[in-house]
Amino acid sequence: MKKDSSPGFTFIEMIVVVVILSTVAAISIHFLVNSLRTYSMTVNQKALLDEGKLALERMVREARDARTILFPPPGSSGNRMTLVRTHATAHDSGNENISFQLTGSTLVKVKTQPPVASAMAANVSVFNVTREAANDEIKIELALSLSTGENVALQTKVYPKNLGDSPGYKNFGANWLEEQSL
Repeated sequence: MKKDSSPGFTFIEMIVVVVILSTVAAISIHFLVNSLRTYSMTVNQKALLDEGKLALERMVREARDARTILFPPPGSSGNRMTLVRTHATAHDSGNENISFQLTGSTLVKVKTQPPVASAMAANVSVFNVTREAANDEIKIELALSLSTGENVALQTKVYPKNLGDSPGYKNFGANWLEEQSL
C-alpha cells in the first residue's frame, strides 16, 4: 500500500479550524456587545447626572438668596418649594415668588413676574423638599431615571442666607448677595 503524501488539509482538520474560529468570533462579539451596552449606560447616566446637578444647583442658589420660604413650612416636607427672591438676576426680578414643582416627570420652575413656567429637568422620578423646624435647613432630594434602567439620585442641604433674624443659626439678614462671575 502506498501512502498519500500530497500536501493539504483533511476534512477533519478544516472542521476543527472552523469550530475554533467560530468560538473565538462568538466570544469577541459577546465582548463587543457588552462593551457597547456598558458605554451606552454610562453615557445615559452621565446625561442624567448633568441634568440633575444643574437643576439642583439652580434650586440651591434660589433658596440661598430667598428672603422668605413659603413652602414647605418649617418642620415639614413636600414635593414643591416656593420662595420669595431677595435680589434680581438676569432672568428673575427681586421680591418675586418662585416655585419649583414636579409636573408629571418634569421638574418645573414657575415664576410670577411675568408668569412663566420653564422646565429644569426631565425624567424626574422623585422630588422632595424637607425643611427643618429649628434652623431652616432645607434638604432637597432629586432622583432621575430612564425607561432603560439608568437612574441617578442626588441630594443636598442648603441654608438660606437672607431670611430674617433666626435664633437657629447666623444669616446675613437680607444683606447677602452672590458674587457675579465675570
